[in-house]
Amino acid sequence: MPRNYVFPNPQNTQMKDNAVFCSNERIITLYNQANGADRKRMTDSIKDWFSDEARKNGWAGVNYLRDSQTGHSAGCVLFVPPKKVDIQMHVERNVLILPNDEKP
Repeated sequence: MPRNYVFPNPQNTQMKDNAVFCSNERIITLYNQANGADRKRMTDSIKDWFSDEARKNGWAGVNYLRDSQTGHSAGCVLFVPPKKVDIQMHVERNVLILPNDEKP
């Protein structure tokens, strides 16, 4: 019996993550679970479904990658949407000064 997967959630990423990778195995299993199918290989219809689901689940975008040796699909990179960051600011004489993140 295949393992049950939950669709990736951008809220579960760390602040430092700009993107995460989702393997073909996981994508196909998610597709099969959601559609009552038994697909074994990545197809354009699975990619389209996964891309639509990723947007519905709040991901900023997707990009499918090919394996460098075989040229076949390896999986998908999910891009994390920008996260809200609390910053402190100080205004002097109508000039906005933001703290410098660079360390000396």
